[in-house]
Amino acid sequence: MTGRRLIPAVFALSLVFAAMAVPGRANAQSTDSGEGSRSKTSYRFSYTPIYQFETDLDSSGSFDVQRHFLRFDISRFIDRHWTVGLGLSLDYERWNFSDIAGLAGVDLWDEIFRPGISVPVFYSSGSNWRFGFIPSIDFAGASGAEAGESLSYGAVLSAAYAFGPDLMLGLGTGIFERLDQSEVFPFVVIDWKINDRLRLTNPFRAGPVGPAGLELVYALTGSWEMGVGGAYRSYRFRLDDSSAVADGIGEVDFWAPFLRVGWRLGEHYRFDINGGALVSGSITIEDENGNELGGTNYDTAPFIGVTLKGQF
Repeated sequence: MTGRRLIPAVFALSLVFAAMAVPGRANAQSTDSGEGSRSKTSYRFSYTPIYQFETDLDSSGSFDVQRHFLRFDISRFIDRHWTVGLGLSLDYERWNFSDIAGLAGVDLWDEIFRPGISVPVFYSSGSNWRFGFIPSIDFAGASGAEAGESLSYGAVLSAAYAFGPDLMLGLGTGIFERLDQSEVFPFVVIDWKINDRLRLTNPFRAGPVGPAGLELVYALTGSWEMGVGGAYRSYRFRLDDSSAVADGIGEVDFWAPFLRVGWRLGEHYRFDINGGALVSGSITIEDENGNELGGTNYDTAPFIGVTLKGQF
């Protein structure tokens, strides 16, 4: 998937933001009896640039990464039981390798593109249960990879029970086919208001790169909060179809503990500063059929980033 192919996707997402992230439309009220005070449609977006500092590869050489994550979600309230939505995502990574030309006989990549779309569906029963079904499709490829060979798809299923106004607890499962590899991973669904200042929750949207993770959040004031948490991430991407291993597959795995400081900007926006490290990280190279050719681990890699979030 080349940079040229990415331009239409970026342009389309920009149009979606411009046309749909409008408070007047988002605040449209339901006309159903008993639901007049609830907004029927809500819009959320976030943009997160992250810089992963230079770190050494065990096999020799070093690398650093610039990452950009863009998210846009629409939620439509149907009635007191059903909520449906649409999620758009676009991830871009710029890798800079030093003192290493290749790995497992494969030329290393410069850029990775990962656009995706999901259709979340949630059902809330009258007995405090909440069920979720989120099918999704993602394309993940380095520069020069064929879009048709870069497809991943699957779904996240979840069930959670509200034990009261301060605790929702449940389990979820992600089931995905990721470039010739089938994966199933469980995760905990939790939203626990421990007291007026302390909360334990899932900080990320579960998807093909891994489960949602956990974060303990402390409210410093009405506008400021601090969180500490972590998550496991693993993603696969198609390599350049003109490389020595045409249509091969790269895989990156790591654990990511983090610290976050957030500031609420009025009613609709929030700004976060994020810092942490990628630990137990590895890079693996496979051929086009998913047979492993080689790989390497890398040292702990500090990172820092910011996030701007909006909701209407």
